[in-house]
Amino acid sequence: MKHFIKIFIGIIILAAVCYGLNTFRQQRESEPEPEIIRPVRTIILQGGNDSMTRRYFGTVQGGKRADLSFRVSGTLNKINVEKGAAVKRGTLLATLDPRDFNTRIAQAQSALSQAEAQHKNVQADFRRYENLYKQRAISKSQYDAYKTQVDVARSNVNSASANLKSARDALRDTELRAPFEGIIADRKIENFQDVTAKQTIFSLQDLSTLEIVFNIPDNDVLLAPVPNVKSLSELRNASEFFRMNARFEAMPEQTFPLSLKEIATQATAANTYPVTATMPRQNDLRILPGMAVTVEVDFSDENAKTDSLSKYSVPLTAILNQDGKTYVWRFNNGSVSKIPVNAGTIHNDALIEIDGADLHNGDVIITAGVYFLREGQHVRIMEE
Repeated sequence: MKHFIKIFIGIIILAAVCYGLNTFRQQRESEPEPEIIRPVRTIILQGGNDSMTRRYFGTVQGGKRADLSFRVSGTLNKINVEKGAAVKRGTLLATLDPRDFNTRIAQAQSALSQAEAQHKNVQADFRRYENLYKQRAISKSQYDAYKTQVDVARSNVNSASANLKSARDALRDTELRAPFEGIIADRKIENFQDVTAKQTIFSLQDLSTLEIVFNIPDNDVLLAPVPNVKSLSELRNASEFFRMNARFEAMPEQTFPLSLKEIATQATAANTYPVTATMPRQNDLRILPGMAVTVEVDFSDENAKTDSLSKYSVPLTAILNQDGKTYVWRFNNGSVSKIPVNAGTIHNDALIEIDGADLHNGDVIITAGVYFLREGQHVRIMEE
């Protein structure tokens, strides 16, 4: 009987525990967890086929450039200019120690004097033997032998004279002068160091005209709305079909027009074509060689009509690859929706071209964490 009572009490306690757990579970399920509003980074789509603008990163260089070096080896004796110095044509930039070169001149002068003296003596002897030959006092072979001595002596004089001229030229070559007016863009060596012939000492650039160097992919070469040309170099004659502008980070609101100078006809290893454009010197701005610049090229043809989709550039991190298709997330009224797109050319390993029937100017596109979002999820734009 007691055993039966214990079992009965245990059943009652177990039932009470189960009832309590079930009640607790129902209470928890009836209280929905608050939704976490994820912060996101975004960009706003701008451009499209309305402008067909492409942006490339380039660098500034002088319109005329030269790496300057001595034509002879020696020890630097004096450096007259520093980096950034403006120089005129013919300005003395640096000199080598001239002592060894003066010694060579002295030696060459001495050798020339000896050769001239020898030539004078041999020539005097030859005149005597020439008279003897006319008098038939010596044979023709003896006469020819003395005449040969005169020719050898004259050759020695010419050789010694050439050596003296070479020594004097070498002394002049110990002076390094600017071949044109410009700016010392760089100096490669310090004073009192030994240098070899053809070793670069200075980099000189003429900044009266600036050049912008950048690379464009092969797709964009084909994109240019110009007539058929025999070679890419003929694109210079079709500059009215597209426009180029330079924009510097320090002056993002200001643009500077460019003119096409040349475009390479051989692609680099990255399948891009080097392009050089010219830019007039801006007297009120300090634009120096090596500065980074963004080149904007407008490939649109105002007279042409196209039914192609608008193209936009977005960061690679905005792309969602799913089930073999490509999407981006568009932000609208606090939530996101998945938009199918076509992926195109990648620029500078950071931007990719996209187009799509549902893309429009002004769309707000998510640029980070795209694999952690779901359709209709509520998000908020992260404050910059």
